[in-house]
Amino acid sequence: MNLFFGFSGRIGRGQWWLAQLAILVLLVVTLAALVHVAGASGHRLGSFPSKSLSVNLVLLIGGALSLWINFAATIKRYHDLDKSGRWSLILFIPYIGGLWVLVECGFFSGSDGNNDYGPPPGADGSRNDLNAHISRMKVERFAQQQPRSAGMVRQTGRTDPAPVAPQTRRPTGPTGFGRRGL
Repeated sequence: MNLFFGFSGRIGRGQWWLAQLAILVLLVVTLAALVHVAGASGHRLGSFPSKSLSVNLVLLIGGALSLWINFAATIKRYHDLDKSGRWSLILFIPYIGGLWVLVECGFFSGSDGNNDYGPPPGADGSRNDLNAHISRMKVERFAQQQPRSAGMVRQTGRTDPAPVAPQTRRPTGPTGFGRRGL
């Protein structure tokens, strides 16, 4: 719900496009409701009585909801670009404002890492938990390998390490044609 109604935090390009799709669906539903109300009252859409309470209510709710969702998503998208939410007011500049917001919010990548508006989208605690779990697994694996090699030293009575098997390594640079050295 924060995607559609909250003004704090950051969202990425995909979430911004998802909000724009939700606005489009909302406007289509609003138009369908208007057509339904027009059909029920026996009027054509062009000769619609503008003083009808139901028509004005449908238009008011649909317009206000789509405007709110658009501003919430655009402000959070500007936060991801490390800009103030006030940049969303550029929408009110005729002709160029909507195009500017579409290009900047829809196609520019956000700032890397944390900024004044919070962590990047998708960088919640689950990634940190995963990194902590991987670190614990490495420590456990290291701890399991240590006693085994110490026990082998005690059993054999030798203190010199066992000979290390030669490793076959592929060259890191290109050795011929292409990456594989063909």
